[in-house]
Amino acid sequence: MNNILFESKYYKFWYENVELLGKGDVQVQLRKFEKYLLLRGFQGKLDFDKFHASQKYPGSFRPIQEYFIDQYVEYLLTDYRASNFVMYNAISSLKNFLKFLYDMDLIQHNPMEDYRNPYYDRPIKNTALSKEECLTLLETALKKEPFFRQEFVLIWFMLITGARNSEVRFLSEDSVNLESRIVLIRNGQKGDARPTGITTALSEELRRYMDHPSYISWTDNNIDTLFFHGKNRLTAPGLRKILRDLSLEANLSRVITPHDLRRTTGYLMQSAGVSMVAIQKQLGHQILSTTLRYVPPLNDLAEILVRSDDSSS
Repeated sequence: MNNILFESKYYKFWYENVELLGKGDVQVQLRKFEKYLLLRGFQGKLDFDKFHASQKYPGSFRPIQEYFIDQYVEYLLTDYRASNFVMYNAISSLKNFLKFLYDMDLIQHNPMEDYRNPYYDRPIKNTALSKEECLTLLETALKKEPFFRQEFVLIWFMLITGARNSEVRFLSEDSVNLESRIVLIRNGQKGDARPTGITTALSEELRRYMDHPSYISWTDNNIDTLFFHGKNRLTAPGLRKILRDLSLEANLSRVITPHDLRRTTGYLMQSAGVSMVAIQKQLGHQILSTTLRYVPPLNDLAEILVRSDDSSS
């Protein structure tokens, strides 16, 4: 049986019960592990609790052990010649898979509970905004344009949704449901849409923004993008310029980029106690390991949500 892992009760339960945007990426890594199992001669029904025979007690079986994972890692390095990036994702995917099985009581022992994953060699610099920077940026945008409030709404929207530069620029009006407070975000002009939530206060501010004569005049030209700049569609350089100019006007110590706002979304959600899987969905990450690198602990940043609500009133 070549699909020893993919036809197992473990994989089927994982596939049916895990809501993960990047299932395909995890499947690629699990397929590598399945190939290794076959190379090691495993046949029949896969049982991680009775994984191999005990040398000390003939006739009895032991669960999967950490040393077997070590051998698999060595196989990836030598036979598969995996890069550090592949190694990181392979270990991360298998570690999350086994943790899920253990948490669901499908296996009695998790051999990767404390397993190190040192292979990622491109650490991401923490560029999330502080609470003070968020407030200052929003307040500056509100004072700059107190009536239409376009830049204020744009920044607030990006802080709440974590939308990427391209996702914000191509967002259409019909993708926004103010009643359900759900926005369907696409990666650029193409790609599958993912739902993301917005707060009640932001929904109300968006409604006021879309009822403004300046916005109505924009849509009268049969252009359906939610955000724009002047009389033109919002471009990538244009969005960066908006944030750069606001950063300078607010006297911030650095120029804020669209990705800084996206990273800040992860911190806001994490500090509010939101689960990592929910944060992953909101940010649209394909693999959970990316999300985990976005959201190390940062206290009290969620206060920006309350104070920015006050700023809009």
